[in-house]
Amino acid sequence: MKELKEAADNKRQWNFNFIKYTEFIVAHPNYKGLFYERGNDGKIKWVVTGKSDKGQERRKWWDEQCKKYGIKIEAGAYAKIAAKIHPTKKHTCQICGKELSVEYIYPNKRTVTAFLKEFGVRIVPFSKDIFQIMNELVKSENDIEKVKRIFRIRTSEKITMQNLNEYLQKYFVDCYAKGLLSPGVMSNSPDRFDGFHSDGACCRHESDKGRHKSNLQRYGQDRRVYENWADGDWKMADRLMSLFRKQNLSADHIGPISLAFCHRPKFHPLTKAENSAKNNRMSLSDVKLLLTDEKTEQVVSWHSKFIWDKLKNKVSNVIEAVKLSDLMRKNLHHVLIIFSMIEEKGFGEFLEQFLNPEYSFFDYKFEGFDPTTGTYKSVQQIKKTGKNQQNNIKRYYRISFDVLKEYKEKENRKNKIWNHKEVDTALEKMFELLKSRKNEDAKNQLEFVFQKLADLAESNW
Repeated sequence: MKELKEAADNKRQWNFNFIKYTEFIVAHPNYKGLFYERGNDGKIKWVVTGKSDKGQERRKWWDEQCKKYGIKIEAGAYAKIAAKIHPTKKHTCQICGKELSVEYIYPNKRTVTAFLKEFGVRIVPFSKDIFQIMNELVKSENDIEKVKRIFRIRTSEKITMQNLNEYLQKYFVDCYAKGLLSPGVMSNSPDRFDGFHSDGACCRHESDKGRHKSNLQRYGQDRRVYENWADGDWKMADRLMSLFRKQNLSADHIGPISLAFCHRPKFHPLTKAENSAKNNRMSLSDVKLLLTDEKTEQVVSWHSKFIWDKLKNKVSNVIEAVKLSDLMRKNLHHVLIIFSMIEEKGFGEFLEQFLNPEYSFFDYKFEGFDPTTGTYKSVQQIKKTGKNQQNNIKRYYRISFDVLKEYKEKENRKNKIWNHKEVDTALEKMFELLKSRKNEDAKNQLEFVFQKLADLAESNW
């Protein structure tokens, strides 16, 4: 029976192997100068909030490491440096204690399917790395051809049984696998000390409810739209996303939903690995493209336009783009806290005006989709009516309001995390207007609250 210990920084239990791993990592010279502290029980506080002062101290350290190793500080940089400096390249899962590599050396779902087709072998995910699999399966030149089909290798370069692993290392593992391989753990700097999620890929699908198989399969209708109360034609955007998935590509939002941008039918085509590494931070080029796009269309959800308008023109480099990302994520957190307070006080009907269920009654067919650019030549809108559309609307409302109910239980909602008397006073006035059924005035007052939050964010720029 696995020995389990209580985590120092939360109520989750830590596998004993994970505890040993944390002690080894903090003592290793590769992490010299990286902030950490211990709890009253002597255990390491492995996690800090990236936006906190301690998290910012860690971020500064990671930035210094990027500069030291010549890694450009941009979206995905922390994933690269975390893997580069890891002393063993083996991460230990907090839940089960299993060791998995931090490198992109495990076949993903598509590649597992391809191995079954070509070799008739069913590979258990994360049970073997790609080099172990090659050593076991490749016995002839004909097997080399099978591997080429699996990895879509079209090169005149001679690949033999002797140099196969070296080729895969150079052209797939070292360049993030081109959507065909996965790491044993995803990056999470600066929140986690070692720069990786505490849970390995072996357990993350169970521990992270957003990554449960049932939820991931429903990303044909991206539930993050509902969870973040995002604007945009979500049905049209969802349909376009499905075309990316058919090409084994990830549709990268130009302006992440988790930062309060619209779910709109415009994406960058990335591999799944590239999108995971980018996380939910904007690059400088993303900000510039958003500024261009908003000349002709809405790019940010109404509730967060105030902070976007305050700060969008202040961004001149990638570090400032990341800073804006962090401030917008915190602002959206405040928005959802306020929505949860409104719902809790019995004014949920007032909030319904900020959802967009009408998009459920349309479907879309795209013509001339180009997976290399994410663009298309034309789109046909199809009117839909029926039970399925009604069910989608019910699900839309349910998920949106379930998120607000979850916010009631958040510890940091109970504290007034904005710590701003003017915001509190403005909120009190809004609730008085809602009690008096002056909904239009209450809406205007709510916008005033969001303007004050934007002012607060600007003061932290």
